[in-house]
Amino acid sequence: MPMPEPQLKKFGHLAIPLLEPGAQLLDIAVVQPLRGAGGVGVTGVVGSAIASVGAVKGGKGSIADSFPHDLPLGTNMLTVTDRRVLFLYSDPARKSAQLLWQAPRSAVLDLERRPRLQVMAKFRLHFQDGSSVSVLTMRRRSIDSVARALGRGRQT
Repeated sequence: MPMPEPQLKKFGHLAIPLLEPGAQLLDIAVVQPLRGAGGVGVTGVVGSAIASVGAVKGGKGSIADSFPHDLPLGTNMLTVTDRRVLFLYSDPARKSAQLLWQAPRSAVLDLERRPRLQVMAKFRLHFQDGSSVSVLTMRRRSIDSVARALGRGRQT
């Protein structure tokens, strides 16, 4: 099996304290949820509104609807363990992280690589309840690495 992304080494110390006892950390990708992604000022608000269209598919209470968004400046980490998929947030100092979202690995049915959005790569996580969420990352390799860790993935 190929080695996971370097993010595992760089950010693993933030994730390990938040894992269930005995859980194995498989991969970490630094990400930005598409819902809530935007810039500064009026252009950022308009850009965020345009980018958010289709960012989450699924109704209130769905797995995708509960996925974090509109986060303060910091490091957002999609974290894969042998049991769960976690979304962790660390403030800019990166001294510790907070668990903001989690789902059993079995709840993530697919990771779909999407066409690039300008400088960021885009992927969509599909969940067992039929919902899905779009996520951005600066590193295309992160998508492939997370897909391998999940044992899932397709390209569109």
